[in-house]
Amino acid sequence: MTIRTFILTLAALSWCGNSNLHAEGRTIARLFWQDHSSAALKWGDLQKTKAGYSLEERAIEGFPKLDVDEQTLVQMQIDDGLLVVGVRDEADGDIGSGWVAIESGATQEAHGDHFHWRFPAPPSVHSQLIDDGQGNPAHLYRYGQSFVMANDQRNGFTVMNAKSVRQAKTPAAAGQFHEGGGGHITLAVADGKVAYSTWIHGQGDDAGRVDVVGLAENKGKGYRLDCPTGGLHGATSCNGKVFFAPAEGICWVEADLEVDDAADSVQVNQLEIGTDSDGNPLRTGAFATLGDKVVFTSGKADQSLLCFIDASSDQPKIQSMPMELASDQSLRTPIVGKGSGGRPLALCFAESKVAPENDQLYVVELDPDGNGDFSDAKAGAPIAVGPSQIEGHFGHHDAVFLPRGRQIAITNPGDASLWVISLTDQSVQAKFDCEGMPTSLASISD
Repeated sequence: MTIRTFILTLAALSWCGNSNLHAEGRTIARLFWQDHSSAALKWGDLQKTKAGYSLEERAIEGFPKLDVDEQTLVQMQIDDGLLVVGVRDEADGDIGSGWVAIESGATQEAHGDHFHWRFPAPPSVHSQLIDDGQGNPAHLYRYGQSFVMANDQRNGFTVMNAKSVRQAKTPAAAGQFHEGGGGHITLAVADGKVAYSTWIHGQGDDAGRVDVVGLAENKGKGYRLDCPTGGLHGATSCNGKVFFAPAEGICWVEADLEVDDAADSVQVNQLEIGTDSDGNPLRTGAFATLGDKVVFTSGKADQSLLCFIDASSDQPKIQSMPMELASDQSLRTPIVGKGSGGRPLALCFAESKVAPENDQLYVVELDPDGNGDFSDAKAGAPIAVGPSQIEGHFGHHDAVFLPRGRQIAITNPGDASLWVISLTDQSVQAKFDCEGMPTSLASISD
């Protein structure tokens, strides 16, 4: 055997060893999904062959065994190949809450002026911090390269990133805690320089309160601002503005990147969404952003709305598109992304607690004429999907865009399945059975 043949043989054996999950086909995406029934995180490589798609469900080595009656996984985010998932318990954090960081096993390979993801290793737990001092997070966000976790019971939040997690000598040293916000905290971070942390209170001195907290070079600076109504649940930043979801309509402020505004000089602007059939003001609970647009839903049943705000405008306003759903259905927070050719899309699940077998998915073309204005947004015919299995905040569908925006992958909690759906003709191209109750979904792909 020549040296060259030996080297090639070694390379082939190494490749086979790294690809033994699916020796045939190419990997389209590495998927991660939460199994709510076991409070565990699962993964699988979605692969494509001439015969179709394949996906094999796997457990993540080293993932902590949680108490399924007392602990749940909450939001999860990915950056630089590192996935972080929050953990919440049913006793205000006294049983054990915090986070788990998972090395995805994916690496980026340079191709000229761009990169492609490769998957040479299976995922594994890098580190974790689950104890009685993490404040029982309900929300975990990603803004830029930062993971931002709400520490509800500590009236504050923790900021960390992939580098700080990987370089920390202990999990406790991976992030930096900041005071701000209270109750059930939602957060927005602008340019990594300032955070806006909300208070959930509907009445009293903290109703409508938002704590403005300096980050990085602005650490130590801060002040309080107040929205006209309380019940704040939802916040995001977009194009130099910060948006909040109070009990009535939407509020927004200009992002104070130097954290040097006088609190009484900050103008809190309010936008009305409309009113329901009883004359009550409409609201929302969460936002999605795509470019310089903020996207959200409001209303219910046949009065449901998909709404848009152009954050680049000096005087933002709400545009809305009616979505006539069944009387027992409501819209989930839209999942936004780019379809084939870069066209902006919103994926809107219409779910029902009463008849989940009739759940649907609407694919909305946000900018059909490509002029940057979402006022001509148009929904396609609804796609019948598998059932949800709603239990409080859990049991909802989720979706991710696959490479080049030609397909999406979705979870169906009620029948324990993952589907691949074409965005070209809205056909279901593959169905995979899973264990338990697949809910939140994340992916790594080109």
